Amino acid sequence: MPALAIPTTSDGDEIDPSSNAARTGTDLDISDENVDLPELDIAHLPHCPTCKTGLLRPGVVWFGERLPADVLNDIDSWMDESEKIDLIMVIGTSAQVYPAAAYVDDARAKGARVAVINMDKNDTPKGGMDSTRDWFFVGDAAKIVPELFKGVIGEITETPDAADTR
Repeated sequence: MPALAIPTTSDGDEIDPSSNAARTGTDLDISDENVDLPELDIAHLPHCPTCKTGLLRPGVVWFGERLPADVLNDIDSWMDESEKIDLIMVIGTSAQVYPAAAYVDDARAKGARVAVINMDKNDTPKGGMDSTRDWFFVGDAAKIVPELFKGVIGEITETPDAADTR
């Protein structure tokens, strides 16, 4: 969604998301209630391709929400049955909130290396990072993940339209 894109500078470079630089190049401090934030019109948000009125919910778990019970059960079963785990990827989350945070420790106990992809370079799993075994990629997961998997899935040339993902 263009309205939710990572802000860029006038020369097209991404603005460090941990800074408070605004899309206009002025400084934003979102903790200051007197600072005007850019408006986001509801028309700029993704709508249901069928009814055209309802907003689409992204396939994410918001802060404070629980993962669905069947998902947690599947993960727990897989983790219990796996004798060895090569890699656990922590994408777009701090891995500091449970139960997800425990998966990093459980995977490490079975030999896993950790790959974190996060906007905040200071947002590491509770167990920390092992600089000799783990990786931390700072930035937009939508850009980093396809690059990491390019050798496996090939080049992604365009993002599918919301109507094409039904």
